[in-house]
Amino acid sequence: MFRAAALDEQASSINISLGTVKRKQGLYPQKFCQDKWIGFENKCYYFSEDEKDWNLSRNHCSAQKADLTMIDTPEEMHFLSRYKCTSDHWIGLTMTANREGKWINATKFNKWFTVRGNEECAYLNGDGVATARCYTERKWICRKNIY
Repeated sequence: MFRAAALDEQASSINISLGTVKRKQGLYPQKFCQDKWIGFENKCYYFSEDEKDWNLSRNHCSAQKADLTMIDTPEEMHFLSRYKCTSDHWIGLTMTANREGKWINATKFNKWFTVRGNEECAYLNGDGVATARCYTERKWICRKNIY
């Protein structure tokens, strides 16, 4: 009888503890990326398997409530380079004839990394970032905030 009472008391204690955990989880909802997206530093990234031109790539991202990726930090550059594998991927940077750049959110590119080439649309390759004609088909990377 004493053993049964002790087990009942332990079970109540466990239920109370589990209830507390559940309440805490409710207070602190988990943030995550949807299937086929990879999380890094509070953002979700989608690395395409298909190839499209720069504009169609951007349209695909927009349909996912995202946009072509920007690259804000060296850590983000390293992450993107690591996960893109060997393929070239469009990013959300365009360059002008005078080599000024603009990100897809209209902010000015501050030239913290080198962009090779003399075309308009930028892509990430095995050596960093380069430009090509926007109608060239490549894979792409979308980015959005974790929700």
